[in-house]
Amino acid sequence: MTPETRQVVLVTSHDVAEAAGLLGADGVRCTPPVGRRDARIDAEDVIDVLEQAGPGALVLVRPPWADPPMAPLAAIGIVLGRDLLWLPPGVSAAGWAVALIAAWAREAHPDDLLRRAQVAVGLAGMSPENLPLRPWGEDELMVPAVGADALARWCDCAWRPCRWCDAGGAAQGPCPACGDRGTAA
Repeated sequence: MTPETRQVVLVTSHDVAEAAGLLGADGVRCTPPVGRRDARIDAEDVIDVLEQAGPGALVLVRPPWADPPMAPLAAIGIVLGRDLLWLPPGVSAAGWAVALIAAWAREAHPDDLLRRAQVAVGLAGMSPENLPLRPWGEDELMVPAVGADALARWCDCAWRPCRWCDAGGAAQGPCPACGDRGTAA
């Protein structure tokens, strides 16, 4: 990363940051934990986290149907003009994707990071049949047994534009911005 390029701050939920092992990590901001399962995160708390993260922050959140209490994070992030990517619905898969993106955020240019992140969240939600796998996290989620640097290079090559929006991702994977599964091949 060049001296004038600053690290992109990642914003995610407390649960996902915990699954990623990133609670309190530099460059990662997370929402406060939600006490009850049926409660929603307070909008003021979301605004505070997004303001702390700054205007170039990348919001990484599970879909509202998978994590209803965090729906305000996505909505407010969009309203405040932050880049937003939909994570896989499962906490473990979302945690793996965020951990990988956080490792890249330390070194990557913001544009490269966004494209890699778009591929990574699609990969986390797909079955990587042609890659060697290894267990990751408490739930021993099976993830590609490829180092972060090698996976970053692969993501750079695998990124394809979405046919519906300005984002993109892995071919035949869901677009992490709009959810369309027709990412160009």
